[in-house]
Amino acid sequence: MDFQRINNLEMETEDHYRKKANFYRTSPEYGKMISLYPILETSIKDCKGESLVA
Repeated sequence: MDFQRINNLEMETEDHYRKKANFYRTSPEYGKMISLYPILETSIKDCKGESLVA
């Protein structure tokens, strides 16, 4: 982790966060969470494709 970057409060690139999200969505923890909370899976599917951030 780059502490210099943290101290400057700079955000990572959008691509960085997209890669993190993709990694998370393919993780075993995510799969377990979805199986435990079916309503969450439905809500995620309902939001797919939405432009939630300008």
